Amino acid sequence: MNNQTIRKALINTAVLFGSTIAVQAQQIGFKEFKQPVEQAIQHNRSIQNATLENQKISLEREHVKGKFLPHVSANAMYGYLNSNMDVDLPTKQLPLLGTSIFDGTQQLNVSSQVAMAGVTATQVIFSGLQITNGQKALEQKFKAQDLMNQAGYDQLAQEVVLSFDQLMLLKEVEVLIQDSEKRLQKEHEKVVRAIDNGLAIPYDRDKIKLAMLELESRKAELESNRELLFFKLQELTGLPIERLKETNYNLQELSLNLEDAQTMNRKEIQALEAAGKAYEYVYKKEKGSRLPQVFAFGNLSYINAFSTDFTIKNLPKMGDLKLESNHFQMAPNYAVGIGMKWNIFEGKAHKTAIEKAKLDMQINDNKLLDTQEKLSLLQKKTTIDYQLALKKTKVNEQQVAIAKNNLHLASRQFEEGLTDVTERLEAENEYYKQSLNYFQQVLAQRQAASELLKANGNLYETITR
Repeated sequence: MNNQTIRKALINTAVLFGSTIAVQAQQIGFKEFKQPVEQAIQHNRSIQNATLENQKISLEREHVKGKFLPHVSANAMYGYLNSNMDVDLPTKQLPLLGTSIFDGTQQLNVSSQVAMAGVTATQVIFSGLQITNGQKALEQKFKAQDLMNQAGYDQLAQEVVLSFDQLMLLKEVEVLIQDSEKRLQKEHEKVVRAIDNGLAIPYDRDKIKLAMLELESRKAELESNRELLFFKLQELTGLPIERLKETNYNLQELSLNLEDAQTMNRKEIQALEAAGKAYEYVYKKEKGSRLPQVFAFGNLSYINAFSTDFTIKNLPKMGDLKLESNHFQMAPNYAVGIGMKWNIFEGKAHKTAIEKAKLDMQINDNKLLDTQEKLSLLQKKTTIDYQLALKKTKVNEQQVAIAKNNLHLASRQFEEGLTDVTERLEAENEYYKQSLNYFQQVLAQRQAASELLKANGNLYETITR
């Protein structure tokens, strides 16, 4: 037996153990993956960041909602005022005195210290429905982003499931390698005794020894692959390797209820539908900007001008007239009322905003239709692939059965001396090869089943429900 033949025999021995269950593939659920998958979702940094980004939208929504609440502000001011004025009033005659006043221009000077304080409150009564529609648009945007975040759950869940399936395949291979070692050791002992009795040659012994060395190499490769898969699962889930090793099951065909599996539940479609509603509310919001905004206001203030000097210069027969006041106080001052703001014309800003909102709606509608068409095609493809995988698994089962029968015949003929070691190992190699093909097809069938569930957006929910 050459090295290539021996290598194939080592790989294919993985099915000797699995052949006992190959003829009766059973439906196996996803309960083994529930905790690892949920942990992987919580551990994934990209999903965490997407959730944090969506929280920004939630905060923005609360900010818009808060515009209906009163806005209250307080202000205070202190300053020094000094002003020179030049006043030209109509000239007046004093009848009794015969004196003219306000003849020509009068120069005045005012200096004072001023203190002011007040509280102002405003509240929107009617915003042209801009606040209401803006809030609803943000609610739908939040929903759309959350659904898009959930759309990544299926892909992550599939990676976890596939990694565990590959580990279970290695487990089957390990058991079969051990069985092969036992058989080869038994054959080696027979050949050694036959050599001692002159019934065999050392060449046959060396061929079996070479096969046993190949088994050792295969075991080392298996352990390396297993270690890498555990590291990958640890990175995906954040669980310790000791906990991951507790997951154990037989690699069997995965049967699905097609009616349930084909129920379309893709989060991308739901997200685009929510985005469409968000764009509709944005469109209504922009149209509402044509309407007036009505608000209520109230103000309470205190004003005091103190240490005031007032000088009127160059009065006839009087010269400069100087006046002083200790304070000039206005308090409390109340002001309440209703105001309105109406942007009648803003160039093309309003029209452009409405047209942009219309375009966003059309783009989203096109994306939704395109996504639905592509997912419909993907649904059909994955269904066909799943059904094909089931058929190929049945064919592999028959191939294993035939190879097993041939191995049984070859073993009997070898014991009776009708065949040599090479033919015996070739028969075992063929059985190993067909058995490995069966397990690889079972792995492919399970992957096709997960692809079908993922294509319809049901994989994560199927695992975790």
